[in-house]
Amino acid sequence: MRLIDCSHNAENIAERVAFVASDYGISDKIFSITLDNASANTKAMEKLTPLLSGYVGSLLLHQRCACHIINLIVKAGLDSFKDMLTNFRTAISFLNASNQRIAAYKSYCISMGVNSRKFGLDRDVRWNATYLMLKHLMPHRETFSVWVTTNYPLKDGESLLTNKHWDIAEKYLLSLNSFMIPQLFCLVFIIQPLH
Repeated sequence: MRLIDCSHNAENIAERVAFVASDYGISDKIFSITLDNASANTKAMEKLTPLLSGYVGSLLLHQRCACHIINLIVKAGLDSFKDMLTNFRTAISFLNASNQRIAAYKSYCISMGVNSRKFGLDRDVRWNATYLMLKHLMPHRETFSVWVTTNYPLKDGESLLTNKHWDIAEKYLLSLNSFMIPQLFCLVFIIQPLH
């Protein structure tokens, strides 16, 4: 593997891909290159097409990475849910910020006959982490809501997590679920290419 240890512009990307293809002796055996949708990659493909067209001529494909496209679509959809997600993140951070709070939540769950669990925060750059965060929270809607309402200061007389937050989060979770299977398929395909 060769790293691009300089600016990731079209010229540098094209030069490095052409160098690696030549180094491996496959310049005339390539019919498709998979890159994400970055404009530098599109411009790099314009430069690479005449260099790597020995196998299929001008039909050299710039295959867009499906995982990247799914990620862009989902992140754009989550953008409208950003403020409510911030409240879920704040509530989880508040709980996880001290061992006393974690113990208090665990005691509350036990008193309610519910198994407690620690909730992880998502990462802004990975929508599937947001999916997992919401998926793990949903079964604990009642206990987590009551605990947060009881322990986190009210804002304008309202709890940090309202029924509206939970109802919308549930709808987003269903929507995100429909993207998980294609995303997992893409990842499996990338990790274990078909032979």
